Amino acid sequence: MGTVRSLAGVAHDIAHHAASGLSYLSPHMPQVLRQAGLSTTTIELLEPNPYPTGAAELQQLRLALQSLHRTAGVILEKYGFSWSDVASIELSATSPSWDQNGYTLHTRTVVTAASGKRFDSGWLS
Repeated sequence: MGTVRSLAGVAHDIAHHAASGLSYLSPHMPQVLRQAGLSTTTIELLEPNPYPTGAAELQQLRLALQSLHRTAGVILEKYGFSWSDVASIELSATSPSWDQNGYTLHTRTVVTAASGKRFDSGWLS
């Protein structure tokens, strides 16, 4: 197991990946959030099929979030951790109101260690 302090790096790397175009969350996440009348959502990435609560089903977003779940596991392993070392990986996402096309996504990841200690990436864009 990596040092618990390294979970801060895990949180940052997941948030950074989620905000990037490589995650394919944009423009799908902003689209479903706007349709649901939401500006921000928080998703538990420990779930094998994470999806925003109250949002309409969109297959592209479902697939992107399943891929992000797998990527979170790879990032954990890169830092020397496994799923059992964490109690929660919460991804928060919001799309700025000025971006009507939905290609900008601000993300934040909070990783909670099995010990209960929390590591917050802060908001990234």
